[in-house]
Amino acid sequence: MATYDLGPGSGGDVRMEVTLLGTANPIPTVDRAGNAILIEVDDQPYLVDCGPRTVYELLRNDVDPGAVDRLFFTHHHMDHNLSFFHLAIVGWTAGRESLQIYGPTGTDTLVDGLYDIWEEDLEYRKEAGYPAEGIENITWDRVTPDFELETDSMAVEALPVEHSIETYGFKFTEKSSGSTVVLSSDTAKFDGLSEFAADADVLVMTCGIVPVGEAPDDGFVWEKYTEPYPDAQREVLMNYHVTPTQAGEIAADAGVDRLVLTHFTPYPDREEIEAEAGSVFDGEVVAVEDGYSVEF
Repeated sequence: MATYDLGPGSGGDVRMEVTLLGTANPIPTVDRAGNAILIEVDDQPYLVDCGPRTVYELLRNDVDPGAVDRLFFTHHHMDHNLSFFHLAIVGWTAGRESLQIYGPTGTDTLVDGLYDIWEEDLEYRKEAGYPAEGIENITWDRVTPDFELETDSMAVEALPVEHSIETYGFKFTEKSSGSTVVLSSDTAKFDGLSEFAADADVLVMTCGIVPVGEAPDDGFVWEKYTEPYPDAQREVLMNYHVTPTQAGEIAADAGVDRLVLTHFTPYPDREEIEAEAGSVFDGEVVAVEDGYSVEF
């Protein structure tokens, strides 16, 4: 896992660490997991999205799944929520006492599905000695455009973004230092995003339309994804995603320190992605891989 230090925050010893557990788009590859971002402040983990293989990536990054008791969903596409059931059950059996979820429309259906689909599984585990606490007391709050959340150390805000379904970006601010990370989630370019991200330390942008690099020499290869999207498909996707250049423009308008790009097609050309974003943004640009972590 690569960890990068942006230097001390402005207000004391409390620091924020952001780890991209998974950086893939919906098309799976063996080297990348689905979308999940872990934010840690003052020993409190906040998990944003829970895409395929999230639980395994928590373990790979030395995080106890039972410690995750606050979960945010940006939206309910499968590459952002498919491991929810896995996390809910494994975190419970690992000792989690409660789970608070924040998400858009559809979050209630997801939570209800846990109890409907896995009813017998949960009863079996309770019979085997696991307490009802931690699984029966999962709660959720709906995210809306005016959503705000404050804890002792963190303030969280939401912004509706431009995607194919109801989707929110999130801003996390560590209160003592003012350190801020903004997560765009899946979105097209629109004016309000740069304002929302203004002066953030880190802007994490999903970047779904990227230059294609080399496919691996061995193992399974998705042949259709070894070339850029056909023009007609790209035109549709441009309504819901950004290119590296557009991401760089948003970062430049926002005046952020670092632009972190994620959510790539199976075989991204990371060097070219960084070059395209960097052509319009003077700050640091990183086209990340799973496990990338930045602390500030």
